[in-house]
Amino acid sequence: MDRAISPNEVKVVNWLLNHTLVDVTTYRLRAVEELRVVGGCGCGCASLYFKPQEQRGSLQMLADELAVYPDGQQAGLILWGREGEIVWLEIYDCQPESSHRVPDVSNLCTWDEFGCRDLERSKRLH
Repeated sequence: MDRAISPNEVKVVNWLLNHTLVDVTTYRLRAVEELRVVGGCGCGCASLYFKPQEQRGSLQMLADELAVYPDGQQAGLILWGREGEIVWLEIYDCQPESSHRVPDVSNLCTWDEFGCRDLERSKRLH
């Protein structure tokens, strides 16, 4: 597999870059639109590799957030980088097979936002 990153994938990666755990200034030097998807995970999840596995080396976690799909399923998203290059968008299950689709940017939320949603929902129920 070798293809251009899709417009939705660009939006997801940019959203994650706007919700990072660390300073990502060097990761913004190259436009996300220039990334190429060179592979995916063999487990069936929708994770995207932007560098071949042998070129990933020591990785740095850039962002760790959540997708809440319209059907209520949830998946985690971790953006990984190395030496100023984005190398991997990991999408992992929070429920069985919830990671088998790349979320729309409208499905993304931070863990803090998710916690506030649950708190608000709990208040309404009591």
